[in-house]
Amino acid sequence: MGRIFMHETNDTTPSGLILLSQPEQLSVTPKDMVDALPEAYKALPRLTVDLDVVELARQAVRTRDWGATQRALEERVRKELVPLRDKHPDYRIIYFGSSPIPLTVHLGFLLETWQGVEVIPHHHTRRLWGWLSEPGRPPARLKPVRPLDYRDNSPGEAVIRVSTSHLVDPKATLRVIPKPLVDIDIELERPAEDAFSRLEEMQEVARAFRETLDAIGDRFPGIQRVHLFASVQPGMALLLGAQISKTMHPAVQTYQYARNTENEPYHVPAVLVNGPSQPELEPLTEEEKARATRDREQLARELKRLMGRALAEQRNPAPNWLTGLFPKPGGHPGFSSHWLHMPALHETPLLKTKVDVETRMIEDSFRYLHTLRVWQLDDHWLARLAKRHPDDTRRERALRMLVLHELAHRGPQGLTSTSSKEIGRFPKVLEEMDYHADVWAMLYEYVLTEQQNPPEVEDPQEFFLELIRVATETMWAFNDDGQPSREIQIRRLNRYLIWYWQYLLLEHGAGKGQKTTLDFVLSLLAQRPIIELAGPTVLPRDERVFFALDAARMNIPELALYHEGRLYRHGARYDFSIDELLDGVRMRDGKQIREVLRAAFEQTVR
Repeated sequence: MGRIFMHETNDTTPSGLILLSQPEQLSVTPKDMVDALPEAYKALPRLTVDLDVVELARQAVRTRDWGATQRALEERVRKELVPLRDKHPDYRIIYFGSSPIPLTVHLGFLLETWQGVEVIPHHHTRRLWGWLSEPGRPPARLKPVRPLDYRDNSPGEAVIRVSTSHLVDPKATLRVIPKPLVDIDIELERPAEDAFSRLEEMQEVARAFRETLDAIGDRFPGIQRVHLFASVQPGMALLLGAQISKTMHPAVQTYQYARNTENEPYHVPAVLVNGPSQPELEPLTEEEKARATRDREQLARELKRLMGRALAEQRNPAPNWLTGLFPKPGGHPGFSSHWLHMPALHETPLLKTKVDVETRMIEDSFRYLHTLRVWQLDDHWLARLAKRHPDDTRRERALRMLVLHELAHRGPQGLTSTSSKEIGRFPKVLEEMDYHADVWAMLYEYVLTEQQNPPEVEDPQEFFLELIRVATETMWAFNDDGQPSREIQIRRLNRYLIWYWQYLLLEHGAGKGQKTTLDFVLSLLAQRPIIELAGPTVLPRDERVFFALDAARMNIPELALYHEGRLYRHGARYDFSIDELLDGVRMRDGKQIREVLRAAFEQTVR
């Protein structure tokens, strides 16, 4: 259920304690914790756990990337707290913390099944840990909370502001979520750093938060995300997180307050609590492991073949990479501007790299490790790739083109491990760079195939259609966890739309009675299609922009294209279903997406 049972010190005395610290702004020693315990607790058996992720937390605040910190906290809880919980289910956890609110809310969520949890605050004025009362200060009283006693099936977002230490300004949150479907304030009559003098007062705020989440879950099925803006004490944040149910409530987006940001909202997205979880990886069969090993070894052999081509280019350099691949009087006019700055193969890091055939598990599925100059591939990702490309020869091509694509990034494009940090903040730039790298890889694949098996490239139209099929299926393998997708980054969707549209253009060819020559294919590839979808609900997160793939959250769906100097707009109609297109995206079904696009294509390219 996700509710923490909060105990007053006059409840039944537990059989033991787990003293849990989560430092960041303040340190807390074991002596500090023991001194702050109620007298009835001081003689009890005690265990101490310190969830210290201070450096990662500070880095997250600076960089606004909370992923590593969130994972580190989850790992510490799994390794250090869960075993103690299992061994001592009757012990009570006593929380001492000063960590950023997003992490503390998430910790509360992770502690959902504890039978007993108490918090002990740090008194802001007296600088002591413990429940201390201020003479003459009235008890912390909660203002009435507006009830959500109606229903609304509309798609939208919910905003909950919780104010117990300072007031959260509604105008500031509206800069982040301009038109929330639900907008609720949970606040004390007199917010203050030391507002609470008893745990029971915190419990009342947590109960109001839980009731609001319950109402959203019950009455607003179109809400997939709750945005929590909280100005609260760390202990209060822990109790808020504990109210979030994995099964009954939507995901809760937390925020870090950053007043020093210029011309930006003060509230910066941080940890997403109760977000879509990654399914556990299925154990691989012995055959899948063996095939992954063979694929790595084959890629190592392919790398040597690529090096042979690179060395030949190095010995006989051409004026530019394209002339080296396709010598032609007058060149290829379609390839100009940025295209001419793409590298020849020997101008990439290729000649200094090798394939790591030993490492079987990596977090990034596939990567170039610059420090060791090796390509590494994960077993599970290779298994997913094999499902997309069961044929060995096709899979070899997929891996070869993948390496070529990455080499293009690491040539003059300059997309290195350093420059690529937070590159997702610039989707249009990355979209252009990816397209150039995709085409560059395809053209090198054409020439390499021509050298080894000339009959295979006799029909340039069919050969490049196959390359597009291989490339797009390989892209899907990176996102295919076996479950339908709930959302997709817009720039990723654009990359698929670009290539499926290019496929249809190439399939259409040069026109009736005309042969689709290599020159025609090159002229086509030199021009990136300008295509864009609108309609799905837009979800900004971590400075990236996503489309929700829920048909119920659709605004007016429309596809726009700028083709041969003219604007085309295609709304949903009987022969062009954007719902079916998005269903293809949900299921990662490239063929379905392509076939849905065909109706719009036929109305555009006549």
